[in-house]
Amino acid sequence: MKINLKRFLIVLTLMIFLSFSLGFITGQAFNKEPNDKNEQDVPEINRNTPTEPPTVEPVIEEETEWMVFKATAYCPCEKCCGKWAKNRPNGIVYTANREVAKEGETIAADWDVLPPGTEVEIEGIGTRKVQDRGGAIRGNRIDIYFETHGQALKFGVQEVRLRIMGEETNNN
Repeated sequence: MKINLKRFLIVLTLMIFLSFSLGFITGQAFNKEPNDKNEQDVPEINRNTPTEPPTVEPVIEEETEWMVFKATAYCPCEKCCGKWAKNRPNGIVYTANREVAKEGETIAADWDVLPPGTEVEIEGIGTRKVQDRGGAIRGNRIDIYFETHGQALKFGVQEVRLRIMGEETNNN
């Protein structure tokens, strides 16, 4: 196989010329100055000075809405719990979702409004968890658990503001 040296040099020269031409055209296309009609002004970056990291704005979560509920109080006595007060194994007060009732933690609610495991903040009282329900607790009502009947009577009936802090999810 014979190679024509003259043709080879012509083809090589044309390929080199085309490569430089395409490189030049491509460079011009990407380095052209922006015009006012088609492109936005882009600030010039001074590459000689170190750049500062961008400031990050803190993410502020939207505050949960406060709701108004009628609050009553209950204790483990028969006046408050009826027939359930007589069935206390070892004197332990179990709630409707089988948790041990604790003052400062347990509240009863309508599970259609506040499902069991829902953690709520009651304004002026603190954080409580829905662990119980009662026959008279329907709609926007809660019943706050106290250890003694005197404390429950002292609390009485109040209108309170509460907001949902979180809900337990069951993975059954």
